[in-house]
Amino acid sequence: MMRRLLFVWVCCVWLAGVGGLHAHKNVEVEGLGFFKDRRLMQRLYFLRDVVPGRELDVSALEDCAFLILEQMKREGYLKPAIEGTFTSTTSETETTARWEADYAVQLPVDFMAEHAVYHLLPGLGYYYQSITVHGVSAMPQLELDRYFMAGGALYHRESARVFTYSNFDRRIGRVLAALEDLGYRDAKEVSSNAELNDATGGVDASVVIEQGPLHRVGSITVVLLNADGSVAETRKFDGAGELFTQDWEQDQIRDLRNEAYPEGYPDVRVIMEASAGTPNEAGEVVRAITFNVNRGEKVAYAGVRFEGDDTTQLSVLEPRVAMQADKPLNLMEVRATRRALMGLGIFSEVDVSYEPEGGAEREVVYSLAPGPRQELRLLLGWGSYEQVRVGANWEQRNLWGTAQRYDVHVKQSVKSTEANATYSVPYIFDSDVTGYVRAEHLEREEISYDYTTQGVRVGASSYLTGPGILLTGEYGLSDEDADRDHAELFDSKDSATVASLMLRASMDRLDSFLNPSSGYELSASYKIANQALGGSVSFHKIELGGSYHQPLTESLVLHLGLHTGAILSTDDASSNVPFVERFFMGGEDTVRGYREGKASPLDDNGDEIGAQAYVLTNVELEQRLYSDLSLVVFYDGLYNSQDGFYEGGTEYLYSVGLGLNYKTVVGPVRLEYGYNPDPREHDTQGTLHLSVGFPF
Repeated sequence: MMRRLLFVWVCCVWLAGVGGLHAHKNVEVEGLGFFKDRRLMQRLYFLRDVVPGRELDVSALEDCAFLILEQMKREGYLKPAIEGTFTSTTSETETTARWEADYAVQLPVDFMAEHAVYHLLPGLGYYYQSITVHGVSAMPQLELDRYFMAGGALYHRESARVFTYSNFDRRIGRVLAALEDLGYRDAKEVSSNAELNDATGGVDASVVIEQGPLHRVGSITVVLLNADGSVAETRKFDGAGELFTQDWEQDQIRDLRNEAYPEGYPDVRVIMEASAGTPNEAGEVVRAITFNVNRGEKVAYAGVRFEGDDTTQLSVLEPRVAMQADKPLNLMEVRATRRALMGLGIFSEVDVSYEPEGGAEREVVYSLAPGPRQELRLLLGWGSYEQVRVGANWEQRNLWGTAQRYDVHVKQSVKSTEANATYSVPYIFDSDVTGYVRAEHLEREEISYDYTTQGVRVGASSYLTGPGILLTGEYGLSDEDADRDHAELFDSKDSATVASLMLRASMDRLDSFLNPSSGYELSASYKIANQALGGSVSFHKIELGGSYHQPLTESLVLHLGLHTGAILSTDDASSNVPFVERFFMGGEDTVRGYREGKASPLDDNGDEIGAQAYVLTNVELEQRLYSDLSLVVFYDGLYNSQDGFYEGGTEYLYSVGLGLNYKTVVGPVRLEYGYNPDPREHDTQGTLHLSVGFPF
């Protein structure tokens, strides 16, 4: 009861904070629907004179009308109009004005208003109904269509196919750029046409493109020039037959520059010359390429200086410097230093300049733009079991000018109370390792038991940029207490002090963390708890997992997940494995035919007692109906072992189901029903979930 009262109080405080952000507005927009009207109003408040509470002169009112008309045109309303209603500062009567495409001035020069309401008359919205591209054989028609009309779903709203003359031109330009990337460097537009249906808004667009011949690389010559332009060296390279594209050209220029930078030539300039070319037997144009490399004057490194932030200590900044005294000025090291400074996480931008700008000796100057030092974020979420979750996160950065930080996180739901605080120190011992200490407290109500954990962890993490792996190691000391309804039916360690060492590794190759549609991710963790480390129990806990996502068609995506875990103990598990450490599967992110934690082994009373080992398999097919709405079909299978893989007490549970996912900026909002074809005696036939976030 107390937790529910606390939850209601936190919700009221959270909503009061949001409500307090409202301010009086002197400009209102209506006519496109609530959300579009709000977005337009936000754009208007970027104008200098449109400030809440300030009077509006004719210039400001006309600027608002112009911006609104242009924005409506960009959204496909090619013939919009606006009717404005204004409350004057000198008269009680309202003044009206109308703007259309001609933008003619509608108000007296000396007119002033204290409040303005713009009524939008968008007219007909125009959209791509069909597109025909003639003259292109290097790309399939479906790929060409996607430059003009969105794909990736069975259906598309008209708003996803907005037609304007400007986006028509831009999309033709993208087709030409794509052809150039394929080696057709002479591709050009011959003609284009758009037939507008003023009754429906449908647009039948067509474009004729002259693709031209394919261009390939012939001989390659690199000419190294002295600062005075004389030839120092000439080299030949074998690259014949490669496609002559902008990407190939930029790659060669980049490699030649990177070759000169370590030798102290920051001003190196590379100019490419290509012959007109001669056609080969296949009708392709083969071009001889010459790169003229003028390295310029050799420059010595004359030191480093930091500007723009007097609060951060030099003892933090200087170890990040990659350049070395009495060495040539290496532009690659200059850039590495900039990346390291940004990696401190306390600057919004780091710019580089040189003093003097030219000359044989130069000092490197980093202009530091401090980022926010304090930040408060309000949190809101939903889960089928915990229901509404509200919370807040407070972060303080760059303490004492040392780039150290702390954050405090609190969260309250109907089922749980959580609070933690973390203090972190980047680049400890002048390495790429971040150290941290974390204190945490969690109280949570499960279906047949409650538990409380509190403790402290000390650890370090580092990101290995080569393989792209995040490594973490930590020591933890915590008290774990479980309060079970029928503890006599299953012998377990309900209260324990756990002292442990943990190692974690993860690799992320997903195209999107929130809404993945391709790629994979892998994770592994190993936790060893031992009395020798300061605790009261000894065990080993291992978890491995991964997911894989692969598009099968333009609108159909396959999602696969596989996770496994085991708790091992050389002594009796009932006295060495804390009840809280056991695996409790089930819920919106594991086996969706069950409520949270219910897909675990049960005692004779039907209460969850958790597994000592498990293997979880998730298979999901996502059919995109619209760009942001998907239908999913899923199978979740779980192999549970009450006493470990080799001890018995095993069972297999599985669910099948359907769901709808709506994509948002915080991840998919999921409404899913999981059905249990073969439930146990105490299991339900199925469960309905409403949650936010991708399940695995």
